[in-house]
Amino acid sequence: MKIRVTLGRLAFPVKNMRAAWRLIATMAALLVAVPVAADTSDLPAPGIFYGVLPCADCPGIEYHLELFADGAFYLRTAYQGRKGGPYDDIGSWLRSSDGETLALFGGREAPVRFEIAGPDRLEKLDLEGRPIESGLNYALERDDTRERIEPRLHMGGMFSYFADSAMFHECLTGRRMPVAMEADYLPLEQAYTALDREPGHPVLANLEGRIVERVNMEGPMRPTVIVEDFKGIWPGETCGAKFANADLFETYWKLTRLEGEPVIVDEQQREPHMIFRDGDTPSVSGHGGCNRFRGGVQLDGSALEFGMLAATQMACRDTMQQEQTLLQALAEVRRWNIVGQHLELFDAQGRLQARLEAVYLK
Repeated sequence: MKIRVTLGRLAFPVKNMRAAWRLIATMAALLVAVPVAADTSDLPAPGIFYGVLPCADCPGIEYHLELFADGAFYLRTAYQGRKGGPYDDIGSWLRSSDGETLALFGGREAPVRFEIAGPDRLEKLDLEGRPIESGLNYALERDDTRERIEPRLHMGGMFSYFADSAMFHECLTGRRMPVAMEADYLPLEQAYTALDREPGHPVLANLEGRIVERVNMEGPMRPTVIVEDFKGIWPGETCGAKFANADLFETYWKLTRLEGEPVIVDEQQREPHMIFRDGDTPSVSGHGGCNRFRGGVQLDGSALEFGMLAATQMACRDTMQQEQTLLQALAEVRRWNIVGQHLELFDAQGRLQARLEAVYLK
C-alpha cells in the first residue's frame, strides 16, 4: 500500500508507515516545512550574503551565498591561504515553519543551516541546527554589490533535445535551463540522439559545467548551462523526489546502472529490480531480467553483504549476460548508501557495483 506524507506544500510518496514516520521525524528535526518561494515577506531573499567565517587550520572561510526568489541558491566557499578552490554548490533553500531557520539543500550529505537574524543577516548553525557556542563571528551580511556567482561544478539533470532546442532540468535546484551549444555540448547531444527515443523525451545526464546568465531569445537574461565535460547519460533514471531519502526496506528498487554502464530495458523485457524485506532475518527478492532470485542479506549499519542467492533456471537469449553480471556484482557488494531516491551498492574497495532507483507503484 502506498502512503503519501504531506508537509506544507510538499508531498512525498512512501511505501509503509515505518517510512512515513521516519520521514516526518527527519523533517521535524530539520524544522523544514514550507518552500520559501511560497511566501517571501520578511525573508532574506532574493539577495547576496557574504562573510568570512572561522576556519580551524586557515585564516578564514569565505562564504558567498546567493538566494533566489524561486527557491534556488548558489553557494561559493573559498579557504583563505589554501591552494585549490573555490568550491561551488547549488540547490534549493527552505525556511522552517516558524520562519527562524534557513536550510540549504544542495550536493552535500547534510543541509547547511542558518538562523535568520533579520532580512540582512544570517548566522550559521551547527550540523544539528543549534547555535554555535563561540565568541567568533559566524554571520553572513547582505551585500548585493558583490559580483554574481557563475557556479562551476558537477551537475545532474534531465536532458532533452527537440527541434534544435536543448534543455536541462537540473536536479538540485529544480530549474529548467537551456543548454548552450558550445564547448563539450556535442557529445551530449550525440549520446542522447543515439538512444533512438521519442524526440524531447527527458533522460538523466551527468556533466561538469557552468551556469551563466545569457540573453534569452524569447526575452530577458536567464540561467544557461555550459557543458565543459560530458560525463554520461543514464536512460531509466530520474532525479527522484527532493528532500527525502527512500527507505531501504519494502521499496521497489529498479536497476538503472550496473558496473558503470546504463541498464537498457527493452519493451518486452522484465525490468531488473529487487525488494529488501525487514524482519528477524533480513532478505531480498528480485528479478534479474530473466530469472527471479531471493536470498538472505547481512546488514550492519552501512555494511551489506548478500548471502547465497537462489534463482530460477529459465534461459533468455537477450538478457542472460546482464543478469549474470548483476548476480556477480551483488556477490561483491559490501556497503550500501541511499541518496534521495537512489540506492548505491559498493564493493570492499568503494567501487560502485550497481545503482538502483526507487519506484512507487500507482
